[in-house]
Amino acid sequence: MHGQLYLHINIIVKMMLKRHWESQQRLLNLLKERLREILSSINAQDLIEPLESFLERLIAEFKPLRVIIVGSLAKRKFIRGLSDIDILVVVNYEVPRDKRFILTSLRDVDVEITIVSRHELEKALEEDREFYVDAIKYGVTVFSSE
Repeated sequence: MHGQLYLHINIIVKMMLKRHWESQQRLLNLLKERLREILSSINAQDLIEPLESFLERLIAEFKPLRVIIVGSLAKRKFIRGLSDIDILVVVNYEVPRDKRFILTSLRDVDVEITIVSRHELEKALEEDREFYVDAIKYGVTVFSSE
């Protein structure tokens, strides 16, 4: 009896893991599709693969609810050498103040990542804070687990 129950539970867990993996793959494929669309429209195709890889690592590490490309890249006004890439990461947990901002670069382009909890984002929107309002209004969601 216990052996049969264990076998059924094992099968169910494997099915759930497979569905989760397939769901994650669909989300990552959508991310890649949206990035290619944005970067192709501004003639920055050389950033596609490094940005995809970077965002996949970011998603694996922070388990975000949403990843939003904001600023000049989202508005298709990105100018190589002048613009940076701004990314808003919304998570479902509190983020310590010293962990909310990450600065890095990809192919000599600065990348600024802002990480906020859903609660902090809602509060910032209520306070009409420009960066967050613009992110929601003009940003391009490239990943959403919601």
